[in-house]
Amino acid sequence: MISLNKRTIAIFALLLLFAPLLATSVSAQDAPHIGLDSHRADRLDLDNDGDRDTLRVVFLLNTTSHYAEAAVQVDVEHAGMTLTFWDNLTFNRTTPYFGSMDIQAWGDGAYTVRMKVWDAESNMIIHNVDFGDFELVASLTPPYLRFDLEAAQTIFLGDNCLIERVFLDEIGDIYSATGTISLSGTPWLVPGDLSDIDCSTWPARDYHLEMFYRNTLGFSTSATLDFTIFTLPPPMFTLNVTGDNDEVGSECSVAIEPSIGTTMALMTIEWDISDPRSEEVVVPGFSTVDCRLWQVGLSKVRVTVTSPEGQSTQGAFNLVRLPPQGEVSAEVLEAAGPDNLWPDRSLGEEYEATPFIGESIMVAQVIVGIIGAGVAILLGLFGGAMWNRRGDEGQAILGDAAAMEIEPDADGLATYVDPTGVHWRQHPDGNVDWYDSVSGQWVAYSEV
Repeated sequence: MISLNKRTIAIFALLLLFAPLLATSVSAQDAPHIGLDSHRADRLDLDNDGDRDTLRVVFLLNTTSHYAEAAVQVDVEHAGMTLTFWDNLTFNRTTPYFGSMDIQAWGDGAYTVRMKVWDAESNMIIHNVDFGDFELVASLTPPYLRFDLEAAQTIFLGDNCLIERVFLDEIGDIYSATGTISLSGTPWLVPGDLSDIDCSTWPARDYHLEMFYRNTLGFSTSATLDFTIFTLPPPMFTLNVTGDNDEVGSECSVAIEPSIGTTMALMTIEWDISDPRSEEVVVPGFSTVDCRLWQVGLSKVRVTVTSPEGQSTQGAFNLVRLPPQGEVSAEVLEAAGPDNLWPDRSLGEEYEATPFIGESIMVAQVIVGIIGAGVAILLGLFGGAMWNRRGDEGQAILGDAAAMEIEPDADGLATYVDPTGVHWRQHPDGNVDWYDSVSGQWVAYSEV
């Protein structure tokens, strides 16, 4: 009884020792139940352009089992990059499995193709096929990125500016292997999608934008964009003045007329105005100033227009307002200032010259004749007195006096001699000449 037990224990020990080997033997005998009946790889021209652009791998699997699970792996290598494609399947002995895979070329050149068939239950490779090399022409476009800038050739701060992002990844789309796009160089965050970027509000400086993309298959690409947003030029404008040299109370304004490219809504306006008494005139910072009720005299107008970037432009004008005439309101009189400080008003174009003597040429001639006769009598009496006193010397003086009495030719104009003995004549327009006895010529009289 004891020896039998020892023999039984020895048999069980041997069975335990060889159990793994027996299990492996059974699995190896079960593996061939999945068979690879046929397989091939063909080059195709799917877009009918004359170039072979696609590789089609076909295979037929069968099994001797009631149920089988398998996986077909196809490895395609081109230009140092290998892509792997899978087909996981189930089938039975009554219905063989026919499968195919289309691999579109992503570059021109040779493609090396290999296929493996896996037993999904034992996780073992049961068939291994090397199809060799095939020459193909690319049909898929590799990942592609591009920036499109829609803006003027020279971009100033606030100008219209739009950046479009163009993206394409046919390889990633077909093989469900798309990645993500990264963007750098913007002054602040922008949407993560591929929507357009508004750069019209970006600060003025140089920009270097870069996009990078990589899909899960290992394909990558990048794009860059360089541009500059310039600071706006200094404000440009002119002063449009209405009412200069007009009366106080009449329409008057000083308006800033911006040039093309200057937007007054973005500008800061500062007026510096002093009236004829050098006192400051306070006005609001608008683009137009009302000067209807400014004081009589010259007011100095200075204006500074400053852009948001701190660039300034100055304008200046000296505005003259004249004293009011006729009946005006108390408001106008008060605004005009003290009338004793008003300057004399020039008649301008309304001025008419007043005749030098009398109201007409005839009256002037009569008056000049009477004055001339009186002067002659006085000179006669003076000459007689000198004759009696100085004898011969008096005769010489009388001769000189007689010479002085010789009147120059006045060309028919009215004349008279002033108490100093100077001869004068008057023209019809009121201007007068005096006779230079030294040069013997009439000289026009002017007030210096």
